[in-house]
Amino acid sequence: MSSDGLLGTRKDAPVESATRLLQDKWPALVVLTPESIGLPGDQGATLEFLAIVQSLSDAGFLSYEALVINADGPVVVDAALTARGRAALAARVTATH
Repeated sequence: MSSDGLLGTRKDAPVESATRLLQDKWPALVVLTPESIGLPGDQGATLEFLAIVQSLSDAGFLSYEALVINADGPVVVDAALTARGRAALAARVTATH
């Protein structure tokens, strides 16, 4: 996947929010929820959140310890951008400047 794929995998705003949150906190690990990346707390947002996590993970941009789905919704525990994810995000930022 090209560096454009980092923010083009799903709707740009939630993906960008997730990647920026992870980048801002790096090297610390982050707990991700739909709300933490700007998605509402409904079932559609839950499905979109899971699709974003899957897309970023499948592309090798996201690592995490666990994905927990409970009555409160999905939670990604100890998430971080991988080196590949940080490089793709940096390349995208460089390309836009």
